[in-house]
Amino acid sequence: MNKMAQEAPQSLRGRMFQQDTARPKEQRILVLKTGIAGLDFNIESDEEREALENLTPGTELFLYREPDNKYDEWAISVYRTEDDKLGFITRYKNETIARLMDAGKRFVAVVDDPETDAAAKKIVETEMRRSRRAPTENMALPFSVYLIEER
Repeated sequence: MNKMAQEAPQSLRGRMFQQDTARPKEQRILVLKTGIAGLDFNIESDEEREALENLTPGTELFLYREPDNKYDEWAISVYRTEDDKLGFITRYKNETIARLMDAGKRFVAVVDDPETDAAAKKIVETEMRRSRRAPTENMALPFSVYLIEER
């Protein structure tokens, strides 16, 4: 009898547990590449400007719905930290995301680097050529918005 090749059979529950832990718990789906609207209005001090300049590609930003915003019923604000507001997703591109947020979907934003992110750079250039870039978008801080899908 070969003792080296023989192992105790694993239970069905044990195999299911191993498969479950191996799978990612969430998936990120890219829904928008844009710039921050209102960025110039929310940066008031040299300290805030320096913090903005120190944002590196890959930094996650917080997105919050502002349904009571008097200027835009679909307003979604963008924060660097939980209490440091940078601006908004432009009103020209926020309605679908806002509706999904209202329905309970989660989103995250991530700072892009158009100099090294060829896809982002191509989108920005294409949007500018087509003049479809919203007039309120400030591409000095490009970012991507991802839908978080739970598995």
